[in-house]
Amino acid sequence: MSGHLKDIKSTALQLEMDGIKFYNDLADKTLHPMGKAMFKSFVEDEKLHAKRLKALLSTYKEATQTKEKDEKNPKERLATIFKNMGGELRKKVNPNTNDIEAVKLAIGVEENGITFYEQASKDTKDAKESETYKFLAGEEKTHLNILKNTLKYLENTEMWEAENEGRIYDMWMNTVNKKI
Repeated sequence: MSGHLKDIKSTALQLEMDGIKFYNDLADKTLHPMGKAMFKSFVEDEKLHAKRLKALLSTYKEATQTKEKDEKNPKERLATIFKNMGGELRKKVNPNTNDIEAVKLAIGVEENGITFYEQASKDTKDAKESETYKFLAGEEKTHLNILKNTLKYLENTEMWEAENEGRIYDMWMNTVNKKI
């Protein structure tokens, strides 16, 4: 396995570990109970993702321990989404951050995670690893959809409730009409 693929795994694991901290911070700073619960749920998801990635990393055995002269230390090369945005996130996620801003930050993080995992899936030649990255991209897409729905709710609760009430009514009417 090339060093590049090892770096992808290490970056992915760091991404998930950073995600645990990020979502814990958002849960602590979010006022709305729904937002707190959502972010705590994401923490548990990130923990499961990290566990899955650790299993992949434990199967990795490096053929040689020698480095080429121009090869940088992985710590120098690896920059996760959270590290790239680290200072920006610390400035934006503070006790004054409102729930809408927190959700918008999380949307950006999830979008970047999707891009990372989709690319990682293409870069690896190992079918198991590719499937893992596809799975993780799918998980991030689920988080993204939840966040977008939450944002709609926070920005216009009355409209969100009306739309969802309308969907429930439509489902109920379809069920009633099928029985008639």
